[in-house]
Amino acid sequence: MNSLLLIRHSVGSRLFYQTDHYGIQPKEDKWIISVSIPEEQAKEIMKFKEELNLFEVEENQKTWYHSSDADIVFNKEHNQLTVFADHKTVYPV
Repeated sequence: MNSLLLIRHSVGSRLFYQTDHYGIQPKEDKWIISVSIPEEQAKEIMKFKEELNLFEVEENQKTWYHSSDADIVFNKEHNQLTVFADHKTVYPV
């Protein structure tokens, strides 16, 4: 199984976006999560940037990421959504 990144609304768990093309890099006490995404979908996600949960789903675990201060940006030029998460919880599946 390839790993997947799911971007969900924290209220009702609506799925905004799912992809297997993403990156997660630890940096100090945060995780930088980047994903290439079409602008229209990014605009919808940005409307709810204070209410997002991100899940990395792997074969034996699911990892939940959250940005408490809604530190999320979209670079139109590169169609790149970047989330600076400050919370991470790993769950076995």
